[in-house]
Amino acid sequence: MPQIKQVFTVRHPRPVVWAQFQDLPKVVQCLPGASLTELTSPEHAKGRMTVKLGPVKADFDGEMDIAADEATYTGTIVGTGTAKSHGSRAKGDVRYGLEPTADGAGTTVSVLVDYTLSGSLAQFARGGIVDAVADQICKAFAANLEQQLNAASAAAAPPAATERSAAPGPAIERPAAPVAPAGPSELNVIALLFAILRKKLSGLFSRA
Repeated sequence: MPQIKQVFTVRHPRPVVWAQFQDLPKVVQCLPGASLTELTSPEHAKGRMTVKLGPVKADFDGEMDIAADEATYTGTIVGTGTAKSHGSRAKGDVRYGLEPTADGAGTTVSVLVDYTLSGSLAQFARGGIVDAVADQICKAFAANLEQQLNAASAAAAPPAATERSAAPGPAIERPAAPVAPAGPSELNVIALLFAILRKKLSGLFSRA
């Protein structure tokens, strides 16, 4: 079974990142093209992944089983999805682990995915395309997660002393801190591939 390995770091302590990982709706918001359709329990959910391949768009409807071990800061997600309009099926077994960075201020997230892709869309599992796209998805997920955590941290922080008015009077209600935006409504694979190609060509010209 093919595998995808990804590692990324966010600048927030491990307990904070772990707590965010247990909030499935927020995690799904970080994943481009993904949406949560039903959360039946903390251990089971239904969702959708919308993938765009040029003019072709496929909606994968699926289910996932979730398990988390707070003692070891590890977890698993086992999911299956089917795009009926294209006769394609995907299955993934995700294992992740959180480790503190050397200074303790950040968290390194390691992800290992065993997957199978069958049907008309299986051709995109060839030639390293899946690995390249997964790398871009991981970067987008990490950036969205960092944005969410930053927004939550700003909202939880007490107001600065300099912002408090010394004059008597009613307290001024301040607007809530902005929240991180949800991920795109569809995962545009062609756009990701062009971004990867541009990056590779730029690297070749820079070395020339």
